[in-house]
Amino acid sequence: MLQPWSTHPRDRQAANDDAVNAIHRQQALRKDSMATAKELLLAYMDLIRNPDEAISLFAEDAAIEIPYLVEVGLPGQFKGHEEILNFLRQINALFPDVAFMKVQFFMESPNQVVSEYEVHCSAPSTKRQYHQLFFGRLVAESGKIKLLREALNIISAAQTILPNGLSDVAVQRSASLKVAEETQ
Repeated sequence: MLQPWSTHPRDRQAANDDAVNAIHRQQALRKDSMATAKELLLAYMDLIRNPDEAISLFAEDAAIEIPYLVEVGLPGQFKGHEEILNFLRQINALFPDVAFMKVQFFMESPNQVVSEYEVHCSAPSTKRQYHQLFFGRLVAESGKIKLLREALNIISAAQTILPNGLSDVAVQRSASLKVAEETQ
């Protein structure tokens, strides 16, 4: 079940409605092997906490691109099932309560969508909250995700996932998405 961003009853109800809709979307996707780009994006968002199932949505030669990650020393592209699966597992290690919310579609065709969505979660390794607005473009081919390209506020991401926030960006040349070890 999605964890609501606020504790307001209206927001909790919206999260419950999202969870019910997610179940219906996953059931529909299983019946239709030629899913649309919109259906694939929504299914990916529903399965973000289950990388081993989410990877089935991606074509063998698919890629996730987040180009601005290179600005903080992280890879900007994850290509193929192995890299994408490792990336999704690392995201879940960094943000165990990750969930997408408030999805808006700006352009939609059977093979492509452009959308924005929010993520509000916590990073236990740094004990910080993560609030992010993503812009994404998903390209589908033969009912699978061929490309997911996302843009985000890299400053917010660095402040959340790097142990010393932006201070680490200046000295860090080759970062890893591995969970930071807590210092005692």
